[in-house]
Amino acid sequence: MRMEVKILENKDDVLEIEFDDKTVPNVLARQLNKEGVDAYVYEEHPLLAGYRLHIKASDPVKKLKKALSTVEDDWTELKKELTKKH
Repeated sequence: MRMEVKILENKDDVLEIEFDDKTVPNVLARQLNKEGVDAYVYEEHPLLAGYRLHIKASDPVKKLKKALSTVEDDWTELKKELTKKH
């Protein structure tokens, strides 16, 4: 099953993406916050599926790409550790 992702807004200083699951946007928001970026996840409406990642920064796409790379590196490292032990 593939994750559904929709870019809702892409401006110079704001990027908003909707995900069908809350796990990935929460991980990305946390990483972005660690890097000093204003980012948060919210549900537009409790009865409608969809979790929105809102990023406000200069060049938010660049900030998101950096966060994605960091998270990917962390998950790759975790996978290596699990592979060694099992």
